[in-house]
Amino acid sequence: MRDMWLIRWSVVLVAGAGLAACAMDATEGDDDYTWADSGGGKADGANGGEQIAATGLAFDLAAMTGTATITLEAPGNVALEVEGLTIASVRDDRGNRHYKLADGKLLVTHVRGDLVVDYGFAQQTMANGLLPGGSTVIWPYFCGNLFPCHSQPADGTTFDLALTSVPAAASAVYPAEIASEAPPYMIAWAVGDYTKVALGTTDAGTHVSVSYLPEGKTAALKGTKHLEAIFDWYEKHLGPYSFGTDVGSVSVVWGEGLYGGMVHHPLWHVASDAMNDEVTHAHEAAHGWFGDGIRLRCWEDFVLSEGTVSYLAARSIGQVEGADAEAAVWSAYGGDLRSALHAGGAPAWPEGCNKIDIIKDNLFTDIPYMEGAYFYKDVAAKVGPEVLDGVLARFYVAHVGQAAGMQDMIDAIKADTGFDPSALVESRLRKKF
Repeated sequence: MRDMWLIRWSVVLVAGAGLAACAMDATEGDDDYTWADSGGGKADGANGGEQIAATGLAFDLAAMTGTATITLEAPGNVALEVEGLTIASVRDDRGNRHYKLADGKLLVTHVRGDLVVDYGFAQQTMANGLLPGGSTVIWPYFCGNLFPCHSQPADGTTFDLALTSVPAAASAVYPAEIASEAPPYMIAWAVGDYTKVALGTTDAGTHVSVSYLPEGKTAALKGTKHLEAIFDWYEKHLGPYSFGTDVGSVSVVWGEGLYGGMVHHPLWHVASDAMNDEVTHAHEAAHGWFGDGIRLRCWEDFVLSEGTVSYLAARSIGQVEGADAEAAVWSAYGGDLRSALHAGGAPAWPEGCNKIDIIKDNLFTDIPYMEGAYFYKDVAAKVGPEVLDGVLARFYVAHVGQAAGMQDMIDAIKADTGFDPSALVESRLRKKF
């Protein structure tokens, strides 16, 4: 069965870029990098500088070069992850800038205006950047293999994206603009011989489509048969979608052993061999509300994304296709949960905030997906599924475009319904294996 977001792979972290400096046009104070000494690592969430407001990206696929235009929320120092990039030049409103490369980060002091970085990038062999199949995957913290970034999910950014030198026999599927703040791992593209089919338009005016590769029509249309209706249900029961009016599933080739989907709204990716699985499509679509529309405050809050959308996939399928269809989803989830508990891993909701590495510390398992889904199912059994729909909708409206944590959801359930889910939190989400 689908792993949904869950992709199994052996992760090889790219080594830091070492320590180097480039002396361009000197500016007083540009050589003081003591502000960066306090952190910038993936675990503690510090980046040593200002937060990112907007990211403009232009890629030449033939030359394997990119230009990133980074707009900071305020002028100041910035540390950007660039571990897989070859930096060619750095400039801001004052012209060419001093910069330093240390531990896989690009350090620039006293940035004024947009920071423009020209660089080269490389194809990756793992699920950590541009893949041989023509698509990109940068979740959870591999954006630095594709563009200068902050990988912390709480730091939202808007995006502009442009690709040139797309092979003549192929087409590129990607959003040219994401005008609402999104987590850094959300942006992606896919290049291949695509056929796009319109699936319908929701009552809110959102156009839903599927894009598939050669010989993929039958599977794609089977898996997305109800996708427009499911997306319509999300819009009506959770709130307005925030990433545009054109959405859809895109088939991608990830490679052997990689299965499921990835949270690249508004055009989310689904592995070609999972295209016939409607739960995967429903799951990825729901990330437009939880995981993307609402970002994670900490990696420990992974269950707020995955557990919530796993529940919503089952719930929406039941509402669109009927009780038997929903029961089939929960039956499959039960098998996934048993397998996950047998394999073990971190609790579905570990203590702390950005104190873990989501991959190395074994949080990226089926446990947050399935224990999270069953947590919501148990809550629904206590308060009623329609009441829980209302809680999720109010939570989304309150937090859309922002970062939130699972504790916020627990508090919302208690405040909105009067039901205290603490016992379920301990038995489902905090349980150690």
